[in-house]
Amino acid sequence: MNNELTQIKKNSKSLTNLSLLLSTIAILTCLFLFLKQRSINASSENKESTMERIKRTGTIRVAYGGFPPYTIVDLKDTTKKDQVKGYCIDMVNEIANRCEPKLKVEWYNLSWENFNADMQSGKFDFLADGVFATVPKALDFNFTEPFSYFGLCVAVVRKDDNRFVKFEDLNRSDITISYAKGYVSGDYAKAHLDKPKFKDVLVGDDAFVQLDDVINGRADVAVQDVPTVVQYVNSHKDKVKALWLDNPPTRVAGCFVTQRNEIELLQFLNTSIRILQTDGTLDKLDKKWSSMGYFENKSFTKGAGIK
Repeated sequence: MNNELTQIKKNSKSLTNLSLLLSTIAILTCLFLFLKQRSINASSENKESTMERIKRTGTIRVAYGGFPPYTIVDLKDTTKKDQVKGYCIDMVNEIANRCEPKLKVEWYNLSWENFNADMQSGKFDFLADGVFATVPKALDFNFTEPFSYFGLCVAVVRKDDNRFVKFEDLNRSDITISYAKGYVSGDYAKAHLDKPKFKDVLVGDDAFVQLDDVINGRADVAVQDVPTVVQYVNSHKDKVKALWLDNPPTRVAGCFVTQRNEIELLQFLNTSIRILQTDGTLDKLDKKWSSMGYFENKSFTKGAGIK
């Protein structure tokens, strides 16, 4: 009997010790996690923001993709002085020059094919180009206020083809429509036309390749955005023509793009774009570069105190 009581006491003591050990481990684990989280929070609070770094270094890093006349890339220019130029380039330079002190701009070439990866690489602060704002992209990135709007789904047809007066005339089963895979114009056409045969083309960095389908007889119609179509038709006036430039089937906002967490930078760019719109700078750039977008027709009404 005494042996049993002794054993029970030993077991009870062991359980007590085990309980204390487990409690100690739990407390130490909680303390470790608390200190780790506090360290992370402190590190996050002390991390320099993009705008703070821009002001400290006097340098802003800007990407471009190549979308004439908004960004024109000339790799033949060995001096690199004018290797990239255009409407958006002038916009950025104007913003940088108005800062006090002026900001130096470092340019980075972005690949349209690797858009998401390049945007998240951290090599640059924002993308300054005629980027089409879409709902899927808006899930991952911030778009600034539009500096222009672009016509979409305008058509390239053969010079002597008069079958299509309006966009809805494309909804027939006896034609083939060529579109660039992954481009917004093709998505719009497929969503609104259910009868034609569609031919998708991987275009890479040369969107004109897809439009060649009309000249080469592989398609009756090719759809693309207005800037791409206008430049292509101007180079092949004897063979093709453009439809609906005056009234595109749809439009999309053209914006600069930042990473999702860059709220301060987004606010700075939005304010800068509004200033350039209001003081007439964007109108001057439109004339200088013969831009191919569309602009909202804003009007001003004088206040009651102005007589």
